[in-house]
Amino acid sequence: MGKKKLLFIFILIIAVLSISGCTKKHSSKTGSDSKDVHLIIDNANKNKLPKNFRMANDKINKSTSINLAGLSSMNMSGSGAVSENSLKLLKEKINSKNIIDVDLRQESHLFVNGIGISWYGKKNHANIKLTQNQVLNDEITKLNKIKSGDKLKIDGKNKKSVIHVSSIDNIKSFENEEQLAKSLGLGYVRFAVPDHERPQDTQVDSFIQFIRTLPNNTWLHFHCRAGVGRTTTFMAMYDMMKNAKTVSFNDIMKRQQLIGGANLLSGQDASSVSDGNIRSKFLKNFYNYCSKNTDDYKTKWTDWLKSNNQA
Repeated sequence: MGKKKLLFIFILIIAVLSISGCTKKHSSKTGSDSKDVHLIIDNANKNKLPKNFRMANDKINKSTSINLAGLSSMNMSGSGAVSENSLKLLKEKINSKNIIDVDLRQESHLFVNGIGISWYGKKNHANIKLTQNQVLNDEITKLNKIKSGDKLKIDGKNKKSVIHVSSIDNIKSFENEEQLAKSLGLGYVRFAVPDHERPQDTQVDSFIQFIRTLPNNTWLHFHCRAGVGRTTTFMAMYDMMKNAKTVSFNDIMKRQQLIGGANLLSGQDASSVSDGNIRSKFLKNFYNYCSKNTDDYKTKWTDWLKSNNQA
């Protein structure tokens, strides 16, 4: 075998090993362990309601031509990321005996000294490839690493952090959202939906089943990080489940916008035009599912999709 051929084989082997090593290094850290993920503050725990707070029974100009039937009687509200103090104020504002905190965040998030923190990646998609159980396990792992008396480093320079500090000092309390909500006498449920996107079909099935089992007079407070895309999506879905038989699709979407939600049909808060169109199509299909339902939603969303060739 000639020297040139041996040299070529040697270079080829080195190249293959290098590519393999890079791939392994890249895939060894996933979710919120990636170096491109930053620990930020979502809610500084001030004595005020969370960002973009609104209630379904908020006053709307009665001169509007939009059909408001059934909206004011719906026990629901929405907002951005919460904190300990904002949840307390929210509870006082709603003034209902049975409030459930509906957490729509896929991103890992915790509460330290009542301050809402999260691990933020590009497009807020640090956990985009993780299942809900994996997200919950990630939060538990992170929670177990926090110790009383320590300080937690924050990427305060990140523009997504609501306050620009380098750390949270003298840690006195640390908990996940379920623990915080229940400590304040609130119920809690989680649907780990990717930011800027529509919920997955299995999550929709779970949401419908959750709604079917709710006791009368339950108040649902929906929230994501900003209180825009995911929160408006689920508030609209709940509105459709209750009112799709008497209110048009466009009016349901417009009235959610009127009380402070996003204009989802225009693509607001979507990562791309394509994602916006996908979410709009999903919402239209969900409206059709609700408007045609005759069995109190015993038919699963996924089964309805299949029977209507939408799967």
